[in-house]
Amino acid sequence: MDTMRISGVSTGAEILVQCNSLSSLVSRRCDDGRLRTRMFPARSRNWRPSPTRRSFLSVKSVSSEPKAKVTDAVLDSEQEVFISSMSPFAPDAASVASSIKYHAEFTPLFSPEKFELPKAFFATAQSVRDALIRNWNATYEYYNRVNVKQAYYLSMEFLQGRALSNAVGNLGLNSAYGDALKRLGFDLESVASQEPDPALGNGGLGRLASCFLDSMATLNYPAWGYGLRYKYGLFKQRITKDGQEEAAEDWLELSNPWEIVRNDVSYPIKFYGKVVFGSDGKKRWIGGEDIVAVAYDVPIPGYKTKTTINLRLWSTKAPSEDFDLSSYNSGKHTEAAEALFNAEKICFVLYPGDESLEGKTLRLKQQYTLCSASLQDIIARFETRSGGNVNWEEFPEKVAVQMNDTHPTLCIPELMRILMDLKGLSWEDAWKITQRTVAYTNHTVLPEALEKWSLELMEKLLPRHVEIIEKIDEELVRTIVSEYGTADPNILEEKLKAMRILENVELPSAFADVIVKPESKPVSAKDAQNGVKTEQEEGKLSGEEEEVIPEPTVKPPKMVRMANLAVVGGHAVNGVAEIHSEIVKQDVFHDFVQLWPEKFQNKTNGVTPRRWIRFCNPYLSDIITNWIGTEDWVLNTEKLVELRKFADNEDLQSEWRAAKKKNKLKVVALIKERTGYTVSPDAMFDIQIKRIHEYKRQLLNILGIVYRYKKMKEMSASEREKAYVPRVCIFGGKAFATYVQAKRIVKFITEVASTINHDPEIGDLLKVIFVPDYNVSVAELLIPASELSQHISTAGMEASGTSNMKFSMNGCVLIGTLDGANVEIREEVGEENFFLFGAKADEIVNLRKERAEGKFVPDPTFEEVKKFVRSGVFGSNSYDELIGSLEGNEGFGRADYFLVGKDFPSYIECQEKVDEAYRDQKRWTRMSILNTAGSFKFSSDRTIHEYAKDIWNIKQVELP
Repeated sequence: MDTMRISGVSTGAEILVQCNSLSSLVSRRCDDGRLRTRMFPARSRNWRPSPTRRSFLSVKSVSSEPKAKVTDAVLDSEQEVFISSMSPFAPDAASVASSIKYHAEFTPLFSPEKFELPKAFFATAQSVRDALIRNWNATYEYYNRVNVKQAYYLSMEFLQGRALSNAVGNLGLNSAYGDALKRLGFDLESVASQEPDPALGNGGLGRLASCFLDSMATLNYPAWGYGLRYKYGLFKQRITKDGQEEAAEDWLELSNPWEIVRNDVSYPIKFYGKVVFGSDGKKRWIGGEDIVAVAYDVPIPGYKTKTTINLRLWSTKAPSEDFDLSSYNSGKHTEAAEALFNAEKICFVLYPGDESLEGKTLRLKQQYTLCSASLQDIIARFETRSGGNVNWEEFPEKVAVQMNDTHPTLCIPELMRILMDLKGLSWEDAWKITQRTVAYTNHTVLPEALEKWSLELMEKLLPRHVEIIEKIDEELVRTIVSEYGTADPNILEEKLKAMRILENVELPSAFADVIVKPESKPVSAKDAQNGVKTEQEEGKLSGEEEEVIPEPTVKPPKMVRMANLAVVGGHAVNGVAEIHSEIVKQDVFHDFVQLWPEKFQNKTNGVTPRRWIRFCNPYLSDIITNWIGTEDWVLNTEKLVELRKFADNEDLQSEWRAAKKKNKLKVVALIKERTGYTVSPDAMFDIQIKRIHEYKRQLLNILGIVYRYKKMKEMSASEREKAYVPRVCIFGGKAFATYVQAKRIVKFITEVASTINHDPEIGDLLKVIFVPDYNVSVAELLIPASELSQHISTAGMEASGTSNMKFSMNGCVLIGTLDGANVEIREEVGEENFFLFGAKADEIVNLRKERAEGKFVPDPTFEEVKKFVRSGVFGSNSYDELIGSLEGNEGFGRADYFLVGKDFPSYIECQEKVDEAYRDQKRWTRMSILNTAGSFKFSSDRTIHEYAKDIWNIKQVELP
């Protein structure tokens, strides 16, 4: 008998597979301690065990006739025990170990000779996924049965981070998986570290979306996320002597063990073509380029709940018949596969460069693919749940669509198109349904982020949608004219210019004459005597009869303003912090607020306390639980407030500092591994990690460090040690590939780091570190180790920020401006526990005006630091472009638009206060504790409750 024993499992469970026998014997030890045996029919030599059932309810399967559940003819007994034990009892280490070994053997991605860390990760992840799928299926079978109203969150980004630790933690299986992996010769932390970060996002927008999914699942809200499955992500950042270099992300090269491709869930997506009338008199969009969007599903588990929701990601392809075999065989290989490549490249890269027409076209294709595939899917689900009685008026009672920023705004014309052209609804009915269904979250006040698309490009790519947008714009013009009348043409013109969806486009023909301005009067004889010229005379040179030929005027491009479309087409518009929402109402959409004040509201962002304290900072989590006396704070962050009464307790402070030190030691190792630099864990860890952008002012930070370095060099060793506390200044973040100034900032930081870190006079008193390829996993190490965190954007320009919340939760003290959520964080943690500097949001406009008028007088310290940079101390590179952006009074890329120079002296003074506070470790630790205690408001659970109640009108649904 040829017997293969799957070893590595204790006597608590045993699997014996007799591959070549007439039958297979599978044994397991049951709860009563007896060994139970199952006999299965004989199998051929080529037989392989069937995978566990993973029939998650997809649209296509739901819309078909009900089918009986199929049980695999042969199911590994330990797998059966493991999966069934998810409810109501958690599995033990033995059954988990068997499950991992099962996947290593029967769902392998590696050769069978070795069982090393990468293989252990995939087998472990597949084992966890089995547990998720059971709850996943149960969640949607129940939602379908009771026909709940469901929210759908559409986002171009989902910055998830590693899933293994999060899933195991949410399922409450840390001990079982930790013990099981020890039996197999591994530890859970090492196995989890093998997982690449999914490259599905860039910064706060995507991380917020992922936090929201975690909260939706944890709070038992019926919801899905929709995004795109980017094969190569944004980019992998490398730091070289030339600064930042970009390389394609490789996160999918070994596959993704969490996703399940739904080949039966796919939808047609059309581009180009033309619009015609059908025989029924309705518009039809025909011809053009056709591709297919295929669903890839990722389960999102809630914390200590059965609810497991879904993130559905779309991947694009062309049907196989589009491969031109004839061209291929004739040697035209590229031409033969052109249609396939054009389809697949839509989901290659997040935010492809849009400097070229091709890049702009690709971005617009991405946005439309997300909107069209998602809405087709949502509508199919609505029809299925409605059975044979579809009532479209009930659609907003069953569906809520949230557009995360302007990227998914094409949802509005696409939903209109489907309802009218495919479902036969009238314009009036489709418009009412669309407005009641869709809502918009604004994330920015930056003009370049309030998307505009070329009308010409959109007419070519999406001709039917342009027709719909034009009619929406016409209806908006009618509303504006009705509201403001035609008595004052200047006011009406101003309102139309600010509010129309179509920019630089003539008024619809029905309104061509609504703005009538008085014609210029002829010059009277009296005026002529006083030297007033007629229009004809103005066009002549003195003493000459020839007309001056005016230079041809360049017509501004015709654009589609997506933010305006989102406001008009949705029933709710929200900002993401109190100050941001006020700016949105008072400035960005002021005219719309006057028209529809009821649409606008605030939803201050939040982050999940599971990933951002409980899992990434177990040392601090244990301390919080011990001192509060319960772990309920993980779900009810209000309980963190109880830490306030212990803030001065010396025992708590001692434990608090010890936990911080342990986290700092992890970062010391990370820095050594990633950069080669050695830093002291006894120095203050001063961290700024976020997307590199001028408004986030990494330049202010590094110039502050340069000033600090200059002053140190002017002192003796003893003076330096007396004046400054040791600091490790850590940066992390990616500059967009075509954002030249941001890339200059990255290069400048690394060159300053090289100089300072190799200066023996300075030693450990000051180190500068740029951590390459910053992502969620890096953040999960840096944030728990942070002591000072910089959130120093120009006031009024950061919508909210979410990293500020994560830092505060982890006991980090913030230095920042009154911008975004900083305002609310400072209120909650206490003014004395936040280092504030800089101009206020309501001062910014006048400060820029002062600069433009040449009235700004730079502080001597700012001039001193610029001169020092230009002295060549940081190498031979020219910093003319970088420093030049901070000089002059006007012009693109000059005049210090982000007010670095204005805030510099205030920033330096504030940093001196930081040093003073850090010297008193008791005071600093108290500030740290009170930051954690005051962070309770900034849980994404609170934010999701608010969205559910105020915008989506959905209810919590707990599975039976």
